[in-house]
Amino acid sequence: MTPAPVETASPVARDDERRRPLFVALVWAVILTPTAAGVYQQHYPVVWAVLGYLSLVAFLIAYYYVFTQAVAARRRGVEVPCAIRRFGFVVLCLLASLVVGFAGENGVVMWFALSQIALVVMPRREAWATIGSICVAVVLVPWSLGLDWEVNVWFLVAILGSSWATDAIFRLRDTNRRLVRAQEQIASMAIEQERLRFARDLHDVVGHSLTAATVKAQLARRMAGTDDDRARAELREVEGLLREALKDVRGTVAGYRDVTLTSELVRAATVLEAAGIAAELPGAVDHVPADRREIFGWVLREAVTNVVRHSQARHARITVTAGAIEIWNDGADGGSPGSPSSSGLVGLRERVEAAGGTLQAGPDGTGGWTTAAMMVT
Repeated sequence: MTPAPVETASPVARDDERRRPLFVALVWAVILTPTAAGVYQQHYPVVWAVLGYLSLVAFLIAYYYVFTQAVAARRRGVEVPCAIRRFGFVVLCLLASLVVGFAGENGVVMWFALSQIALVVMPRREAWATIGSICVAVVLVPWSLGLDWEVNVWFLVAILGSSWATDAIFRLRDTNRRLVRAQEQIASMAIEQERLRFARDLHDVVGHSLTAATVKAQLARRMAGTDDDRARAELREVEGLLREALKDVRGTVAGYRDVTLTSELVRAATVLEAAGIAAELPGAVDHVPADRREIFGWVLREAVTNVVRHSQARHARITVTAGAIEIWNDGADGGSPGSPSSSGLVGLRERVEAAGGTLQAGPDGTGGWTTAAMMVT
């Protein structure tokens, strides 16, 4: 069995956990006071009385040790060691029998202590079988030995009732412990998902803007000295793109994204023209439902970025319908415009699937490359 992760706790909680076994031992020391009085009432010689009290003290020490070891194992989420579960309980039974022998009828409370410790050290089914055996022993042992003890039925009810309450407390604690661990796992998964979402958004925003700025900067460099006015215009657009990229990054960090299909079509036209790629663009996108325009904008942004960055395309075509968007270019032979397993397309595929659609990206078999997103109607 794989051990469950150890729970982290505050120093105060850890101190409480360390003090609890000692508190339980003190409680049992008080409960067993009538048993100690029973040893005195038997009017034994001093030596026998001392032996009776020593057996009672030995029982308390053994009880404290077995209880602390069993609780420590439960806290770690592992099974109680067999040495504690078997040998420790047998030692407690022998010491309890000695105490009962010295204390007489007042020692029957020892069986009550054994029923409680059985629930701590044993699996639930085995513990209840042991408790049933203890109840039978409480009735049959005095009768078989011919002892004139009055075994009150309410004592048996107390054993069964307290055992049920203890069992319920342990099950409740185990359930709470599992719930805490499940909540920690859910929180960890949520943090990981948020990290992936942020990385995906940042890649989409920065990748597109920097690609566009790079293309325009290259164009301005080629125009420098031959067409300075055009070069200065391109550099102004580079400046604008970088400012817009900074704004997008800040918006992404703040959790606000304003990606629309219309704005991305304008950007695509500008970027493709600067890269020297002839583009066929749709005249209007009013027929696209409002709830699909953002996701189509993300698809268009990633696809155009890949066309400019990775392909040698000379022509691109963007087709938009109410339920799908397709970006095609003729540059697959000159270099794959973004592998289907690239981080950008992986993040885009996750985004499309989260919106209820499917994404396909790959060569079309004629030297071109198609990136298409289809929404489920």
